[in-house]
Amino acid sequence: MVSGSTRTVADLPRTALWHGRAEPPTRPQLLRAGPVSALLDGADLRHIRLGGVELVQRVYVAVRDAPWNTIPAQTSDWVVATGPDRFKVTFMARHRHEDISFHWRGVIEGTPDGVIRYEMDGQCRGVFRYSKIGFNVHHALDGSVGRAYRARTERGERTGVLPTDIDPQRIVDGTLSGMFEPYSELAIEVVDGLEAVVALEGDLLELQDHRNWTDANFKSYATPLALGFPFDSSDGQRIRQVLTIRSRGEAPPATEADPVITLGEATGRGLPTMGLGAASHDAPLDPVEVARLRELAPAHLRVDVALRPGVWQATLDRGIADAASLGAPLELAVQANEGSGEQLGLLAVRLRTSGSRVARVLVLPLADGFSAFVTTTPAAVVALVRDALLPVTGEVVFAGGTDQSFADINRDRPTDPVLTGLCLGVCPTFHAADDASIVENLAGQSDVVRFAALIAAPRSIHVSPVTLATRFGPYPAGPARPGDLPPAVDVRQASLLGAAWTVGSAAALASAGAASITWYETSGWRGVVERATGSPMPDRFPSVPGQVFPPYHVLADLAGWRDGQLCATRTSDPLRVVALAVAGEQGARVGLLVANVTAEPQRVRLVGLGSGAMTATVRILDEATATWALEDPARFRADPGAPLPLTDGTACLALGPYAVARIDLVRGPGTRSVAS
Repeated sequence: MVSGSTRTVADLPRTALWHGRAEPPTRPQLLRAGPVSALLDGADLRHIRLGGVELVQRVYVAVRDAPWNTIPAQTSDWVVATGPDRFKVTFMARHRHEDISFHWRGVIEGTPDGVIRYEMDGQCRGVFRYSKIGFNVHHALDGSVGRAYRARTERGERTGVLPTDIDPQRIVDGTLSGMFEPYSELAIEVVDGLEAVVALEGDLLELQDHRNWTDANFKSYATPLALGFPFDSSDGQRIRQVLTIRSRGEAPPATEADPVITLGEATGRGLPTMGLGAASHDAPLDPVEVARLRELAPAHLRVDVALRPGVWQATLDRGIADAASLGAPLELAVQANEGSGEQLGLLAVRLRTSGSRVARVLVLPLADGFSAFVTTTPAAVVALVRDALLPVTGEVVFAGGTDQSFADINRDRPTDPVLTGLCLGVCPTFHAADDASIVENLAGQSDVVRFAALIAAPRSIHVSPVTLATRFGPYPAGPARPGDLPPAVDVRQASLLGAAWTVGSAAALASAGAASITWYETSGWRGVVERATGSPMPDRFPSVPGQVFPPYHVLADLAGWRDGQLCATRTSDPLRVVALAVAGEQGARVGLLVANVTAEPQRVRLVGLGSGAMTATVRILDEATATWALEDPARFRADPGAPLPLTDGTACLALGPYAVARIDLVRGPGTRSVAS
């Protein structure tokens, strides 16, 4: 391995550029059970399909410790036997961390009648506390939102329609609960005339609207939360569950085609204002970092001020200095409670003395770490902060909400007018950290912002921050072990996948009407620019001192289009490609970002690009251009790109793994307006 001081981007493993890790992305294996297909991805089943319809998005076994961290499995003894219409898979799995030791044998069988049966037969080794051991089943939004269901419960059959609105995770008598009573079988009419049926032996299932955490699914899970948790194991305790998946009805045939991006009309709505979070490494920005970050023209810098006596002043002073060097106002994230009056007075004095501009104030409960029982910031705390700071900040938004997930807001919806905005964080890895899941979960972001705007109207919605890893836990990739990266650090921050995901996130949040977005941090391994000192753990987080990370270029493109109008875009397959478009100059110019969110090359067809004397150029950020794009971003951004041939407003684009293309469309004299 080249040392951190002499390494260049060209020295980084190709796959590290792709998705942050030296090992290649996993390639799921296609399995067939009669007319039903499924992908075997490790010990998980994904995208169980009948014809052109997805019956179930994902099936997996989860072992979670008392604080709700996922304990990953080590698997062995694999035997995979396949035929044209059947399969059988067997393996051993072991989950070990501190006191937790759970071993199980997995058997997955698919039969010619289209039935899939997954058995988990396990044993607890020793005594330990845990919050969950059992199956999780994800029901994708396309086949569940607004669809009829039938559930077999201990009180008989229950029928209904899964909600379009995001159903809150309720707290009943101090215990979390599901959407309705536990069940042994659930049938959802995923399309008209076709039911996907999931049944469990050995335990009961409960249903949860995963959109509360921006996961793009409803989830059936064992064991019901309503029983309370955590649980205490006994040595030798056997836990056996058998999950069966089948269908009832007919499905339309599958179609295979390249993904299509359709450019629609300008919406009349601008992009959200976009800023950055202050670096958590606690060092001031150096001149090189400042120069590169100023190219992003951040609309604000989020600075967290937890009002504990004697501990927040240095953080605020550093944030004020960094914001001044970037020419950006502050987004103050003030953690307070009803006893914070004295500290708020000191904060007001410090802000007045510094002369800092404030874009908005996010008022958050004063808390340590993650809690499943947090609710929206109490109105009394928002009023206390507003009364103290308004004379200094002027009439800016004082938003209440959560520093965690929308789930906290949804169970305690704001009504008091003292909240003039609503704030929440977005993270795709609350429940799962694999590459496929973070792409699937992009769809949940738009649902959350739209519904938040609905329940909070007329308040504005402020997404702050967007991160790849959860900041406070729980940690779906497992708690940190000696030698691991800190759990709030995600290697995909420095990857092309991170850039492609940022395109999808920006598209989802902007189209849903977010007023502002705070992205990541300024510098360091949670930021968009690497520090001059480089990665503290170069073997675990490979980077080059002073480089920019791929998401930097996405944010730079969006910064250049901040005065334009968002265009409607539609993608035929959002699990393969995502897109965002912005029109400027009355439709004479359109900027379009298209990203491949897979590890496979994609050929994309672009339609609706305008007709007549149009010109188009394309510049692609991929593994071939990464060396100079990340080490010399100014030169890369000065490149005008290559001509993109257009035929009747249509173009074809070839994108490598996790590549991001910027396309500039220009209308010639007398040409029909683009996206008008």
